[in-house]
Amino acid sequence: MKQPIWIAAASIIIVIALIGSIYFLSPPDDAELQLEVTNLTASTDGQVSFNVSLSQGNSGVLNSVVLNNTHYSWSDGSSNEPTILKGETKHWSVNIGNLVNGSNIQVTVQAPPATGNSNVIVQTPPVDTTSLDEPNYVYDSYGAVGLFAEGIHVIATSKNPCTMSENFTTVKDYWNMLKAHETTTSTDQDFITILLSRGDKPTGGYTINIESFSWLESYPVKFRFHINVTDPGEDIMVSQALTNPSVLVPIGKLTPGEYHIELNVTWFILNVDSEGNTVSTPVMTFAPIVWKQTLTIASTQDNTSSTTFKVVLNGNEAPDLTFQLDLSDGLTETEAKQITEHSFIQALGEEVLRRLDKLTFDNQQITAQYTWGYDENDMGHILDLTADLTALQIIVDHCR
Repeated sequence: MKQPIWIAAASIIIVIALIGSIYFLSPPDDAELQLEVTNLTASTDGQVSFNVSLSQGNSGVLNSVVLNNTHYSWSDGSSNEPTILKGETKHWSVNIGNLVNGSNIQVTVQAPPATGNSNVIVQTPPVDTTSLDEPNYVYDSYGAVGLFAEGIHVIATSKNPCTMSENFTTVKDYWNMLKAHETTTSTDQDFITILLSRGDKPTGGYTINIESFSWLESYPVKFRFHINVTDPGEDIMVSQALTNPSVLVPIGKLTPGEYHIELNVTWFILNVDSEGNTVSTPVMTFAPIVWKQTLTIASTQDNTSSTTFKVVLNGNEAPDLTFQLDLSDGLTETEAKQITEHSFIQALGEEVLRRLDKLTFDNQQITAQYTWGYDENDMGHILDLTADLTALQIIVDHCR
């Protein structure tokens, strides 16, 4: 009788062991859910997008998305059904407002009880460079007379103005149209043209010529020109008429963001040598001749108001700064940091190392202090900033 009892007991133990093995090796379905976040991107214009897939588990319901502690529902960024099946991939995208280049975005996708996580560094959106590869420069010596001062001017029109001149009765009407469309703030639906002008000159013989044009996809995006300008010497025969040597550079439509235009000038004087040949002699200057201009492109889908500040840098007037923000509903910490960061970059450039040591703000004023340097061993310089939100003026002082 003992043997059957022993066999029965052993059988019970084996059955229990098998049940336990099945339980531990095959956890409940909920624990099997696993999400993967891929193709995550975040750009300075505020666009955050990614793909999410269910890599483990039969199905789940995408509930919400958390971007740097801010919660969004799945429907905020996707028209796809929230139910996701194993092996299925769905896309999510939303604009959360301007982001600081180089900052970190942490993303968590929730499909309870599972979550998927990823992070990405904010980058400048790519420039639509299809029209930048070989710009069709248009030179003119007379149309800009009385209209454009020496420097860089930005023209925003509905289409390429270089193809519109035939639509005007007179040349002057055409150039008046260009002047009427001069701006430093535009939208991503406008055709952008850069006009480089030498300003009004008393006679002919003055020229402007683009030697090179390039763009850097940094933040802010930089358009860089190198030009040669020539003035007539005393022995050069010239026409006795007012001129304004200018060149139009059609760029095209640009993605939202800030753009810096820099122009490096090499200056020549045209003379006649003893043998009657014309000779261009470079003019040596104590400091490089650089023209600068700033352009801000807003999204037509962004209803946020733009605010432009006058900037005073070390007691001198500097280019204005325009931000896509509405100050009527009060200032947030993110907006305060955006204003201080862009002001620092305009003053010293984005390549300079910096540390924000102090930031105070209310709805009337922002004060900030940075420690900065050209490398880690040079981190001993101070930049002080005060932004008057009522007068819309930013004052920046820094040691050199």
